[in-house]
Amino acid sequence: MPDIPYDKALERISRICSRQEKCSHDVKEKLHAWEVKEEDIRKIMQWLQDRQFVDDGRYARAYVRDQHLFRKWGRVRIRMMLRKKKIPDELIDKAMEHLDEKEYRETLRKELQRKRKTLKPKNRYDMMARLQRFAWSRGYEADVVSEVLDEIMKGERD
Repeated sequence: MPDIPYDKALERISRICSRQEKCSHDVKEKLHAWEVKEEDIRKIMQWLQDRQFVDDGRYARAYVRDQHLFRKWGRVRIRMMLRKKKIPDELIDKAMEHLDEKEYRETLRKELQRKRKTLKPKNRYDMMARLQRFAWSRGYEADVVSEVLDEIMKGERD
């Protein structure tokens, strides 16, 4: 779409932002793809932020909640994806504070138990290694993975 005028771009992007949470990086990318002039992009971004159509803090909180709840991702992966979207570390840290630690560990425990049912390990060491790699690939921290795996294995021995 070549060179969309300011008013048309503002109307289209505000409609998009009213329907779905967007971060400023995504909005700028879309405006660049529409070949909106740089000066107009700055004005549009200011307008959207002033009227809270775009709020990176709100976006980060929603992203953290949704990715953990629906995709079962851990903090490492969520943080990495938010950094790709150019969300400042302070906003990421604030958003991460909203994750309930007990719920976070419980989600990991359930995912590890679910994954364990699909494995046919050669021995206990092989099973532990596979589960660890699985949890790491989902973005869970090594120390949390070790603690939750220990709890699971202890529960099996009892």
